[in-house]
Amino acid sequence: MLLRVRKEIQEVPRQLDRILLCFLSGALTALALPKPGLCLLAWASLAPAFWVWFRCGSWKGALLAGLAAGAGFHGVLLHWIYQTCTYAGMPPGVGVLALVLLALFLGLNWGVSGALGWWLAPGRLARPWVWAAAWTCVTAASAWWTPRLTVDLLSYTQYKFPSLIQIGALAGPHALGFLVLAANAVLAEAWEEEGRSVLNAGLVLALLAGVAAYGAFELVHRKEFLMRTASPSAGSAQPMARIELVQPAIDQYRKWDSRFESEIKAVYEELLSRPRKAAPDLVVWPESALPWLVEEGTEPPLVSDQARRLGAPQVVGVVSQGEDGLRRCSALLVGPDGSVQGAYHKRQLVPFGEWVPFRFIADHIGILNQMGDLTPGPSRQELLSTPLGATGVSICYEATFPRWNRSDAAQGARAVINVTNDGWYKATWGPHLHFGSNFFRAIENRVHVVRCGNTGISGVIDPWGFVTASLGLNERGRLDAELPREDPFPRRSPYARWGDWFGACCGILVLVLAALRLGLRKA
Repeated sequence: MLLRVRKEIQEVPRQLDRILLCFLSGALTALALPKPGLCLLAWASLAPAFWVWFRCGSWKGALLAGLAAGAGFHGVLLHWIYQTCTYAGMPPGVGVLALVLLALFLGLNWGVSGALGWWLAPGRLARPWVWAAAWTCVTAASAWWTPRLTVDLLSYTQYKFPSLIQIGALAGPHALGFLVLAANAVLAEAWEEEGRSVLNAGLVLALLAGVAAYGAFELVHRKEFLMRTASPSAGSAQPMARIELVQPAIDQYRKWDSRFESEIKAVYEELLSRPRKAAPDLVVWPESALPWLVEEGTEPPLVSDQARRLGAPQVVGVVSQGEDGLRRCSALLVGPDGSVQGAYHKRQLVPFGEWVPFRFIADHIGILNQMGDLTPGPSRQELLSTPLGATGVSICYEATFPRWNRSDAAQGARAVINVTNDGWYKATWGPHLHFGSNFFRAIENRVHVVRCGNTGISGVIDPWGFVTASLGLNERGRLDAELPREDPFPRRSPYARWGDWFGACCGILVLVLAALRLGLRKA
């Protein structure tokens, strides 16, 4: 008995070292995302975590190791949550607690992935691929049932490499992340036994070459499209749609203060009165642009006036209130005559921002007692008819959930307008991370994404994920841009048509392996 206790005590420092190693491994991986953007780091940064996972003696150890890696990743990537809390006037202790709890909650996915991978993994040859499939299965499935920030799609780590991220159009948001995971697992095995990892290393390189070749082919298509739409001599060039994105850069903590209503109105009027080369076809305002509630079905003040003055439709983010008294975060399409011609209501609300869990506790915590519970819109909504064609809408962090844009693209949307208000995050990593997720939504569905933010980053992203026009963070201005009216992908992408088939295949593989393992255990 004493010998066993002594052995367990001696194991504690080693276990703590491994937990710390996993935490640092996850933290390093976060540096591959905006704003640091050390994209190549992601191909090796998770190898230490896999090295620990492969040596865990039980699924519980693998769960704890994964939780540590996930907490390190989210703690570094979302460190600006602490700053957001302090900007809002919360005590520093509350900011620290919010960051720690959020990192641990989001890290649970990594813990479950680690435990599932450990439990399922067969011989060493298949181990990297089974582990990557288990991780992908958990990530793909959890987007449907958890109120989480989907910032840990490992495909995001490669946002600087256009030829690699094109695979999203074919296989969805998880395929490239699967390859990143497999590469890290193979690298971890190479540390242990080089000879057994040669075959897997060759397979990773072959798949990576195939992904890059597919992307290069798609980028040739882009070059041809740009030449065709830009050259009048080609005979097929069509007029461009002129759009204006209004970025007022209004301080978040003044937006709902009635003392600043006149000032906010003056900012919009000044921006829309600036000289322009030609009349716009469409004007886009940011999320919750107006500092007052808008009754559903009524003309939004200021916006309708500008629509009539410019003779152009407007898409504006508002907080709307229906006849049922419920409030929604909405985007309205206002026609040139000033009337409301369409509406979109946000489907995925932000926890502790637009709805507050455990309200009876939250009412006593600083700014949370000022938050009103909003009502989400229905999962399926009619597309807006704009000069860009059939247009889907996403609001704020909905852009980080692939399924919403895919649903709109499957209905026939050729463009998506993302209105947002990143004023909460000031000059942190948050707005850069948020903006970058739209690259992937554009590629996955082969649509133009038009993003308009209160404090930015506002911009236009083409169906290959390239930013064709942008206005920087915290700049006050109006971005005048053009979009080709010709649709380069009238059938949209395979992902838009077929859904997340890659994630589903990983899920099926996991279920089959789990059934086999349980069957063997019974036998």
